[in-house]
Amino acid sequence: MALHRRTLLGVLAAAGITVSGAVPAAFATESGDRPDVDLDVDAFDEYLEQCTAAGAFSGAVLVARDHRTLLAKGYGQADRARGITNTPGTKFCVCSMGKMFTAVGIAQLVERGRLSFGDTIGAHLSGFPAVIADNVTIDQLLTHTSGMGDVLARTGGSMPPTTLAGLIREIEQQPLLFPPGTGYSYSNSGFIVLGAIIQAAAGQAYDEYVHDHIFAPSGMRHTSVRVYTADQVVGMAHGYALVGNNQYQDTGDMVQIGNPSGGAYSTVFDMLGFARALTGHRLLTSEMTDTVLTGRVPISRPGGPADDEYAYGFEVQTINGIRIVGHNGGSPGYEGQLDIYLDRGYVAVVLTNQDHAMVPAIQKSEALLT
Repeated sequence: MALHRRTLLGVLAAAGITVSGAVPAAFATESGDRPDVDLDVDAFDEYLEQCTAAGAFSGAVLVARDHRTLLAKGYGQADRARGITNTPGTKFCVCSMGKMFTAVGIAQLVERGRLSFGDTIGAHLSGFPAVIADNVTIDQLLTHTSGMGDVLARTGGSMPPTTLAGLIREIEQQPLLFPPGTGYSYSNSGFIVLGAIIQAAAGQAYDEYVHDHIFAPSGMRHTSVRVYTADQVVGMAHGYALVGNNQYQDTGDMVQIGNPSGGAYSTVFDMLGFARALTGHRLLTSEMTDTVLTGRVPISRPGGPADDEYAYGFEVQTINGIRIVGHNGGSPGYEGQLDIYLDRGYVAVVLTNQDHAMVPAIQKSEALLT
């Protein structure tokens, strides 16, 4: 799922954790031009170390500018029982950040003439009722305006199907929340359907397609979309889910169902590789990259104006007049975010293995970089 950071700020405040960080004068620009100085790495690192010491942060952080890595460091522990520390090479569940992979895959197939954004589900998949097959479009699936819900949300402790085919069979039976195109509702089901469309249009399994056409060209050697548990993946951090007052439960044995809506595992360096491949037009043409990253649907965030938008599988936000694209995500014990500063050449990646740990780090980085 995606995380609205202002909602999480309220949770942090209730827990007695404050997030601050004024913009240093060196980063303030009236024209919006790229600043002449880099991130104050030492100050950012010191802040993260303080959060870690206070029990408020655990994960890995990377900040790069153009072709230089300014900061890449692990904080806290990947496995508390065994005393294994996080490093920049530690793997984390990236949750809904995986929606970016699916969106890029769809756009690639549009470029190859295999499908179009205006196609309906029924043009590529059979099994859906006519009211869905003939009316829900790829464009609507990409922008969460299809009316589909969340097949991954369960009650009574039941587990979702672990295969794409099984997930699709359940989605086919679920009614729409509203007529297509008439509203916005964040939908994991919609992106799972997009994954099935990729399979049908490409003639290749979803996980194989993203590996061959997205991960490989991006140099993402430590990223995978599959079913797994963290304790069975070499070099992966266990997640720590908040279950009480400062009490955390190890989710290392929890089954993660990697799928087109999220759940893959990756590293901060691999996510940087994805960002560089995307902005360097190694995944899509310049024109198609602009299409994918253009905001289309306003997102109302609690506690602030609706100055954010959802594009095709990417979030577009404006902070102090600076446009940032990327995506965040969260599941029990894991949170993460990719921020790409298109006009300033910066990329910031925060991957965490502790509930409510992402917001302080990402708020600080955004304050420093805008």
